[in-house]
Amino acid sequence: MIQLNYNVDEVAWKKNFPLFKKYIFKTVNETLRAVKISTPHNLNVSFFLTSNEKMKELNFKYRNKNKSTNVLSFPMKSNYEQNYYLGDIVLANQTLLEEANEIKMTKYDYLCKMTIHGMLHLLGFDHKTEKQHKIMTKFENLIFANIKCKS
Repeated sequence: MIQLNYNVDEVAWKKNFPLFKKYIFKTVNETLRAVKISTPHNLNVSFFLTSNEKMKELNFKYRNKNKSTNVLSFPMKSNYEQNYYLGDIVLANQTLLEEANEIKMTKYDYLCKMTIHGMLHLLGFDHKTEKQHKIMTKFENLIFANIKCKS
């Protein structure tokens, strides 16, 4: 069973993305299916849906970058009692809307793309090298195509 937890600290999330739970849940499930990693029962992923201001603080604190970003991932990969905590994903409301508009993508499609990106980081993927970037991009595109086909 997959359990998703949501901490929404900005009211604009519910206004701008009223269906966020539906799209995030679908994306998490598709990402886990596509990557084919053996995931334990009682898998937990937490989402922190926040503002650009809070995202900027977190990005500075954990990555020493003094700017907002679209998504941050914090892998945990730990067991507690009978639960396996994969990690936390932070998403910034305004940045998602602005970037979706810039690339002419619907806001929910872009939410799915950034959720895929965050999930892949939690699952151990990265894009620090060209080789890593190619592998991660391949999975992102494959998963996104699968989600679009099922919409």
